[in-house]
Amino acid sequence: MQFPHIRWALTLVSPLGLTSALFASLILAGYIAGVEALYRPLSGGPASHPLTALALACLGIGLALWRLRQSSAAALTLAQVALAIALLRLVELALDLDLLVVITPFQTTLTAGKPILMGVNTAIMTAVLAAALIADIKHRLLTAQALAFVALGFPLVSITGYAYGVDKFHGQMALTTVVAALPLGYGVLFASANRGILRSILSPWVGGRIARVQILLGYMVPFVIGYLLILVAANNPRELFGLFVVMVSAFISGLVAFSAVMQERIDQSRRGAERRLSFAANRDPLTQLPNRRMLLDHAERELERAQRNGSPLSVLMLDIDHFKHINDSFGHAVGDLVLQRIAELMRTVLRKQDLPARFGGEEFVVLLPDTSPEGAAQLAEKLRQRIAAEPFSPLEGCSHPVTVSIGCAAHILGAQFHQALDQADTALYRAKTGGRNRVEMAFA
Repeated sequence: MQFPHIRWALTLVSPLGLTSALFASLILAGYIAGVEALYRPLSGGPASHPLTALALACLGIGLALWRLRQSSAAALTLAQVALAIALLRLVELALDLDLLVVITPFQTTLTAGKPILMGVNTAIMTAVLAAALIADIKHRLLTAQALAFVALGFPLVSITGYAYGVDKFHGQMALTTVVAALPLGYGVLFASANRGILRSILSPWVGGRIARVQILLGYMVPFVIGYLLILVAANNPRELFGLFVVMVSAFISGLVAFSAVMQERIDQSRRGAERRLSFAANRDPLTQLPNRRMLLDHAERELERAQRNGSPLSVLMLDIDHFKHINDSFGHAVGDLVLQRIAELMRTVLRKQDLPARFGGEEFVVLLPDTSPEGAAQLAEKLRQRIAAEPFSPLEGCSHPVTVSIGCAAHILGAQFHQALDQADTALYRAKTGGRNRVEMAFA
């Protein structure tokens, strides 16, 4: 299943690839047209090497050709070309060789004034991005995701270096390279959006929502705080450093508090859902009385208590007389109304500690804690009379009024609960064969 944010991320892959290819093409256009600002945006600062632009353009076009669950020979070839350029540059740097000079255009421009080179950080970033795209094409999405995270670190650190004026952070990576690499890095990362860490971050659940907010604020807020402090850092650097620590600590505390609030909200919702599910699982949907499952669970607890305390426990089994005739003559909808009304009458007659339950069909069972056989018989008779006296308006003209037959049984200490149910069922059978609308006690 793809979450909405994952589908959104996947739709951005090709546009991000095209955006990166466009920026890389502008760098090359700067060399062709002799517009230095297109490859060296800051006067005297680092410039984008034409091979860097070529490699990023290949990766951008390859990413634009990428399709989920489909292999593209053209995209794979372009990624391999970019990887070869980056790896050869790393070999050059390691062995102090000139391997790429024969394929490098604009030699006059590169050697005039301040030399233009593909730095080690740019070469590593390009190689990792190319490897990530190849992994995406070969459906190694988790590998691609890990490589894309690593590759994005280079342009993000470079942005911090440019913003703070720290040359060591960006080294020889030009701002134009950063602008072309960022959409490429995010595009390669989004291509694996339906797997691994990114799937969790983009999920619609509380964890994903919290993670997205934390990631965004976790980078932006310290970045902005640091930038503002640098603007006024000339006079009291120690005090400003302390202020930075305090502000970042306060921000982290606020972020943790936000996470706690979100988690509590979702946990509260979960607890409410669990209560509703528990209620639904233990209730008869028609009468809203406890169902057989809840009756048996409750009976086990009452049985243990009765045996522990030596207190009496009784059970009633109740059956509606001539219920089939009601269904056949008036329809099942009227039969359902009769069941609901009898459930309401049982609630009004029985005590708080008693547990009435729908046992099945037109049968009900009532569990009577702390009740002797005599008390159970009296309560059953009161219930029988109350139901017999109730007018059921949908049944006007019925030859049989709504009545019930009830069997009573006392639980014997040491016996199982089903034995008391069997005795109540036997007493109920005698009540029905004896003329119905009556109460019968089980034989001791």
